[in-house]
Amino acid sequence: MGYDIDAATDSRFGGGVMATWHGYIGIENLNLNASQRQALVDELKALGPSSHPQPACLCHWRTRLDSEAAIFETLFNEDNLTIAKFKGCLGAIFKIDPGTIDHTTIMRHFADGDTPVVTFARNSTDYLRFALFGNTGAEWMESGDECRGYLKLNQTEWEAEEI
Repeated sequence: MGYDIDAATDSRFGGGVMATWHGYIGIENLNLNASQRQALVDELKALGPSSHPQPACLCHWRTRLDSEAAIFETLFNEDNLTIAKFKGCLGAIFKIDPGTIDHTTIMRHFADGDTPVVTFARNSTDYLRFALFGNTGAEWMESGDECRGYLKLNQTEWEAEEI
């Protein structure tokens, strides 16, 4: 369930004025089982607004050929794009304390920007990789450029045939 973009506040996100960011994020399943992966995807599909006059701001996604990774584009509430929020989501999926989830972050460059890539792990097992294409400081086109750079570098995993 998305948020109402016309509302100045949204109590589900703690009230106050929401800071939004229009961009691209990516996830890659490393060790989630099918039901855990589906629960995460359902949560991510609900991150965007429930309605918006600009269709590009609504949540839409693309799935990798093996269905183990996806890229999402929407008008995100920035508060939901934090490591703590993702640990909370994973904790709920695993039914564990989010404090027991570890993470490592590396910075990647797929085009001209910076993309933080976070790997979430528990008990030395990596479960999920998350990429914030262009970081939240990037404009929509910059985030898109980073995402397209990633897709170009990983074309065989994402395209059925060479373009």
